[in-house]
Amino acid sequence: MKRKIVTLMGTAMLSAAALTGGIAWAGSSDDKAESALLQNAPHDIAAAIRAAETASGGKAVAAEFEEKDGKGYYEIDLVAHDKLVEVKIDAATGQATETKDKGALSAQKDDDYVDPAQLGGALTDLVAKAETEGAGKVMAIGLEHEDGKAVGLEVELVKADGSVHDFILNPADGKLTPVVGNQDDDGQGEDNEAGENNG
Repeated sequence: MKRKIVTLMGTAMLSAAALTGGIAWAGSSDDKAESALLQNAPHDIAAAIRAAETASGGKAVAAEFEEKDGKGYYEIDLVAHDKLVEVKIDAATGQATETKDKGALSAQKDDDYVDPAQLGGALTDLVAKAETEGAGKVMAIGLEHEDGKAVGLEVELVKADGSVHDFILNPADGKLTPVVGNQDDDGQGEDNEAGENNG
């Protein structure tokens, strides 16, 4: 019972701070390390997408920067030969380090399947638009799904100060709309993580 009360009090305090705008993205030391790795990586996400498309013969539909054991890499999801494929690209060398067949497109869950035409352009072009509009480096980009329906092209940008910001990108005009706290990608419900600055 005591644990439940403490948890409820902590949640209430966190909610009150969020409502008053008191939470700024501070991030854990892991988040800061990942942001720093991305900012200093010799190969950016657009180069990683091109390398993955070359390695797989597919079209990229999503990309994300990751960190493991102090080393940065990109995970690129692609549609290749009627299959969903994941290619990992080393951020230091720009080389493909792993290719994983995630199965036939027809066998994918609605939230996992993306037709490259749904993106509204080549993923590398969308990255360029997001970086220009958002004045930062793209850390992740891909269609967000809800109940099997695409609801927006979500972009995670790292600014020069290391802060991380979430946006929805309009592929047609390259405009970014900040994902507001307590709002998911379709304007409803919760999407904000504690400690994250979304806009």
